Amino acid sequence: MTRYLSDDWFTAAAAALSADPSLAEASQGVTLGLDYEVTGTPFGKRRYGIRFDDGTVRLEVPPEGEPDASFTVDYDTACEIARGALPVQVAFMQGRLKLGGDVAVLLRSGPALDDLGDALARLRDDTEF
Repeated sequence: MTRYLSDDWFTAAAAALSADPSLAEASQGVTLGLDYEVTGTPFGKRRYGIRFDDGTVRLEVPPEGEPDASFTVDYDTACEIARGALPVQVAFMQGRLKLGGDVAVLLRSGPALDDLGDALARLRDDTEF
């Protein structure tokens, strides 16, 4: 069992993202950088990035370069989203998730982002929130 957003969790998440064939297929033709900042974690503030590059997806801790979009969220909300208990759209509408950058790029990248969530959801059973 790994703690959500621990170094071990990031290692498992990076492996899950890079090995997921559905995510690789959905991200064909997508070039996108997303940065995440999660406040109030047991490890302090955590920053990471997810980069899509035409069929490859990688996790960066800390993120490198300038993102197309960024998200800021507190740890409790991030845990609810990661557990599948709170849709991202609802967290945004409630003001619990802050979005920066180019919102339109997220709409254009919908299928890749859906598969991103699916790939990370596979870690839930081995994650302590």
